[in-house]
Amino acid sequence: MDIYLSLISAISDGSAKLNRANFSEIARKYLRGKESKYLPDIFRMCLSGADVDLLLLLPGKTTELAESAGEDLQAIRDRLETLFRIGFVVRRMEGEDHYYDLVNDLEPSILPGNEIFKRIDQSQQEDFLDLWDRCFEEELVGSDGLTGADEPQLRVIPIERTIPMKWGEVLPQESLSSIIGNAKKLALTECSCRVMARKCDNPTDVCILLDDFAEHCIERGSAHEISINQAIDVLMRCEELGLVHQLNNSEEGGYQFICNCCSCCCTVLRGMVLLGKDFLAIKSRYVSSVDESLCMGCDLCERRCQFHAIRIEDSVAIVDQDRCFGCGLCVSACPTRALKLVMVRGPEHITDRLLKKPESVFDDLALGGG
Repeated sequence: MDIYLSLISAISDGSAKLNRANFSEIARKYLRGKESKYLPDIFRMCLSGADVDLLLLLPGKTTELAESAGEDLQAIRDRLETLFRIGFVVRRMEGEDHYYDLVNDLEPSILPGNEIFKRIDQSQQEDFLDLWDRCFEEELVGSDGLTGADEPQLRVIPIERTIPMKWGEVLPQESLSSIIGNAKKLALTECSCRVMARKCDNPTDVCILLDDFAEHCIERGSAHEISINQAIDVLMRCEELGLVHQLNNSEEGGYQFICNCCSCCCTVLRGMVLLGKDFLAIKSRYVSSVDESLCMGCDLCERRCQFHAIRIEDSVAIVDQDRCFGCGLCVSACPTRALKLVMVRGPEHITDRLLKKPESVFDDLALGGG
């Protein structure tokens, strides 16, 4: 039976008699007015009708929300803190009171380490992840509008040791060691894409968070702090596994995370490679180039390429430079050093992004922007 239909059957108990219109309304609010056939039922698995009624009152201060809901202040505060921990709201201090708003990205709320899984019957957790996966693939990635992003969400960062180190050419914005070394705080969390998709055996504990975003997720309990050396170790482990480094590209709050992705699970890479949604990420400034005199046609590069940009013809690697994203995975693995990255784009390709910084991480994470 189709997983969507089986889920509807599985949740047709007392909780399913709650006002369905409210679940559809809060789904539209999170999606900025867009409709979703999956999100209302996802919410029904992990939120109560009272939770939804409270979320529909946001944004606002705790005291204002308690008055609007007609409930005790401490009770409202406790409920909002629970919604904060499971990833549905963000908060900041305004004077002596907390101000709450809906979070602008629900994806981290699916992680099994979050409190949200304590609310879901164990027998339904796989269905919960399946629904999220279908929601992202068919609606958030598979469509052209639900993400609401004005620019590509991610940018590919090449493996640093594969970049030609000519003086003056390598920018701080394309050096992962510089980005990590300059971060005020680093944290590690699970890769929500692989948790959700479950299509490969690559590790899930590989998503590196930076600065204010790291602090926010540590406070929520969805990440733990790590050192610079630990972050570098994560990157090296991911490079060995053939995972693509990606950095957030569209938020105005600066660097927030470094993804280590595979095209079978990552919602962005999968959207580009399988669904042809090229607007989801941008390439690095480099492409791969082959020295045919050194290539022995071993096909290791072809197998490592997440973008299907390399093929072997007549025992020689051929790079489709239009498909190449300049990640460097083929270069780092080439046993004869027949592959190298060459620069094909100027600094303007990446320097005009992430330069405006809001007053606080809240302004970047909140749906309403505070």
